[in-house]
Amino acid sequence: MDRKINIIYKKFQFKLKLSQDTIDYAQRLHQDLLETNHFKNESPYLIVAICVYTVSRISEQRTAIKEIAEVTHIKEDDLRKGYEMVFDEIEASLKKL
Repeated sequence: MDRKINIIYKKFQFKLKLSQDTIDYAQRLHQDLLETNHFKNESPYLIVAICVYTVSRISEQRTAIKEIAEVTHIKEDDLRKGYEMVFDEIEASLKKL
C-alpha cells in the first residue's frame, strides 16, 4: 500500500483510537477492493473510511459512522452506500467458496 494511504490509516487510528489489528484488517480489505476494481477511481479517504467502518462493524472495536464522517468530512449517506457495496462484495465472495 502506498505511503499516502498509510498516512490516512494512521490518521484514522489516532483520531478514532483504533487498534493496530483493526487497521491491519482494514488495509487488507482495502487491498482486496482495489484488486476487484470496484473502488479504483474513488477517493482514498472514502475507501479508507469504508474499510474502517466495515471492519469496525464486524469487530469488537465498534466505531459509529458519525465518528468516521466527522473525521473524513464525508456524508454519512455516502459512507453507508459504500459499506453496502463492500458488504455485497464480501457476501458474493463467500458464496463462491
